[in-house]
Amino acid sequence: MEIKQTPEDFVVEEIINLKTADSGDYTYFWLTKNNWTTVRAIKAIAKKCRATFRRFKFAGTKDKFAITKQAVSAYKIEPKVLSQIRIKDIQIEVIGKGAEQISLGDLIGNRFEIIVRAVQEPKNTSLIAKYGFPNYFGPQRFGGGNTHLVGKEILKGHLEQAAKLILTYSEDKNELAQEARKFALDNWGNWAEIIKRFPKFLGLEKSVLNWLITNPNDFAGAIRVIPKPTRKMYINAYQGFLWNAALSELLKSNYDSVVKRIGFQDLAIPIEGKLKNQELPIPGFDTKLGRDKFSKAIKEILESEGIKLEDFKCVRMPEIASEGTTRGAFVVPKEFKLEKLDENSMKLHFELSKGAYATVLLEALFDG
Repeated sequence: MEIKQTPEDFVVEEIINLKTADSGDYTYFWLTKNNWTTVRAIKAIAKKCRATFRRFKFAGTKDKFAITKQAVSAYKIEPKVLSQIRIKDIQIEVIGKGAEQISLGDLIGNRFEIIVRAVQEPKNTSLIAKYGFPNYFGPQRFGGGNTHLVGKEILKGHLEQAAKLILTYSEDKNELAQEARKFALDNWGNWAEIIKRFPKFLGLEKSVLNWLITNPNDFAGAIRVIPKPTRKMYINAYQGFLWNAALSELLKSNYDSVVKRIGFQDLAIPIEGKLKNQELPIPGFDTKLGRDKFSKAIKEILESEGIKLEDFKCVRMPEIASEGTTRGAFVVPKEFKLEKLDENSMKLHFELSKGAYATVLLEALFDG
């Protein structure tokens, strides 16, 4: 299966609940971007407005190598200023004014149009259309492949190890980044020399290193240099890793399934049966586990990982503690349509509720 051969192969549009008004401190606009990350695009817009990045809010980040459309709020920036901005591969369309900034709670879901190549027509379309697909957290949840590992070390209170993972391990293929990370691993502790090897685009890592240069053994302080939402993401990624693994065990025991590699995890995909949706706990310090199969799987995985539920209080960094929540086992795509383009290519149209991953749907649909 081949996806994202070009940005035009992967088109995403937010479905969002905006309360517009005739006036207000916030200007809402649609940001359509091609081959930009959300953060980098908004930083470029902020620079054109001569405003700080903090004045812009959005409901979530979107893929870089894709054409994406999402709503953004700008605090005390007039529509005329935004309308005059010209940046390559970025379009701005003013929606209107309002009294509140955009937040994750405003997001309803996303609308997708995706071209998939090197595939055969799927056999389980009717199963997915009726019952849905496993609501696994997709690879995007885990960033460069190390975010869940960082989260685990923070929960254990191993902050030097967490910092080491941030600075030395990522699945980023960029050659400069790989060389810098290897140098950091081989010269751990020599912060002044390490920072010279890190390119400008590794800004988060350079912030951590700058702290360590003046505070050589303060790994808690170094990690706290990272914005709180990003630090919470480390914990959330580890929770996602645990939840995925437990859901896979549940599905293997309840349904005829195949196991597929999704990101870095081997996860079960049901191929037949009457799939039953249910809310399942994402582990946190306030989670109550029962005697059901899913709870049993979570307990066994936590034990093998050397983690207890109370560890989610993050004693050494309590501001990113997580009490836990729940998540549906399956998600049913809306407006689900498949269009055959040629012998080996298909175009998919569908909508997903927020928090569901299109890449997981594609893995559930297609072989290979």
